[in-house]
Amino acid sequence: MKTNYLKKYIISSYVLVWMLIIFVAGTASLVFHAPPVIMWLVRNLISWSPTYLLLIGWKHFRPGETRRAFIKRCFSGKIKPVPMLCSFLVTFGISVLSLFLFSLFEGKPAASYIDWGTTALPLSIFLSFTSGPTGEELGWRGFLREEFNKRYGFLKSSLCQGLVWCFWHTLLWVVDSDFTDWRAVPYIISNIVVITSITVWMNLFLERYNNLLYSVLLHFGFNIVFVFLDVGIGFFVILTVLHLAVTSAAVLLARRR
Repeated sequence: MKTNYLKKYIISSYVLVWMLIIFVAGTASLVFHAPPVIMWLVRNLISWSPTYLLLIGWKHFRPGETRRAFIKRCFSGKIKPVPMLCSFLVTFGISVLSLFLFSLFEGKPAASYIDWGTTALPLSIFLSFTSGPTGEELGWRGFLREEFNKRYGFLKSSLCQGLVWCFWHTLLWVVDSDFTDWRAVPYIISNIVVITSITVWMNLFLERYNNLLYSVLLHFGFNIVFVFLDVGIGFFVILTVLHLAVTSAAVLLARRR
């Protein structure tokens, strides 16, 4: 029987991240009462789990290829400044527009929803960049994308990748969210739609440029906004609608071309 390496990787990544959240993050928070910066570092450690799972367990997931050849292929495409900037602005811009629209509906200045926190701005940017954007992409848009692309066409492959990536965050929706009442429903729906939409955008760029740096910047453009936002559930509803509309338009335009 042929080994299903994709299934092995998905199951392993889910088990690993849930164990890290429960035993590492849970212990740091509940037992040692770690300060926010330390908890941020712990979250970064957890966000890198898809990558070090892949590299450490390489022979279990891609026995017919070397790590070096795989990594070289993932970053083989040319780096072009304008498309790189666009990859960042796609997710960053949709989030900023969502904030602007949300502030109009609420009748408050957009700046009132920005919380700079207690961590220095340069450190916040650095920690945000070295979390999911650099920690997850080799696993999700490197290995997972290639495996799904072997089985399906562009759109179905992107949707499958997005759903796997989305539900990998399931436990975080419970332990790291302020929305624990009825608002949890639109919040979860927003996560599903937005994360899947971002995956489609990533694959649009990767289909053309074949370099994970584009998906890293897309990921970073999304994450960096949420480092400083303190918003209500209405923001996530707007974010969901915008991502769905813009991503659908991008896919239709790409198909015409």
